[in-house]
Amino acid sequence: MALITYILIAIPVCLLAIILWLCFDYWKYKRKNHFILLILLFYPILSYAQHTDKAQCKISFSSYANQPGKLEYTQDGIIYRFTPESNAWEITIKNNTNKDIRINWEKASFIINGKASGVGFCPVTADSPPTDVIKEKSEITRTVTASNLIKGKKVNKIYSKRNLKRGGRTSVNIVLPIGIGNQPQFFHIFNFVVTAN
Repeated sequence: MALITYILIAIPVCLLAIILWLCFDYWKYKRKNHFILLILLFYPILSYAQHTDKAQCKISFSSYANQPGKLEYTQDGIIYRFTPESNAWEITIKNNTNKDIRINWEKASFIINGKASGVGFCPVTADSPPTDVIKEKSEITRTVTASNLIKGKKVNKIYSKRNLKRGGRTSVNIVLPIGIGNQPQFFHIFNFVVTAN
């Protein structure tokens, strides 16, 4: 029992000694320690929510690294850029590969707090979402929402700032089935967390 107590005391003391060593031994190892210190100080800021919408809600990736000021992810030469708002999200997909890519919107999913739905386009149309083909070195932009939020011509909110102010969070997952060239479709899943500012 006493050994555990000593270990629990020793860990914070060692961490404090390392931080003090970094600060006071700055002149000897000026650049290296300065960089380490900056990483330690700014890591919480760098990993925090990276997009703030018009309603002052913060949205961040929960499974990918966040970049300052934007929700963007690159994989297999394809850039996915998300611009969220409370009732619809704008998705830009840029094809930097040398093959055409296909996006099957009929099999795409919009999952809000674990409730799955299909994808609907905004402005609302009666047509079913098509399969988009993005030629090499080009991009498309679509504004989408969960199909179960569409009531006639009206679109209900994906998340509400009022609910988020009470300490709540909203989980938003977007599943995009994408095929590159002649390859079969692969489901890309993007996980987001929405919190109040």
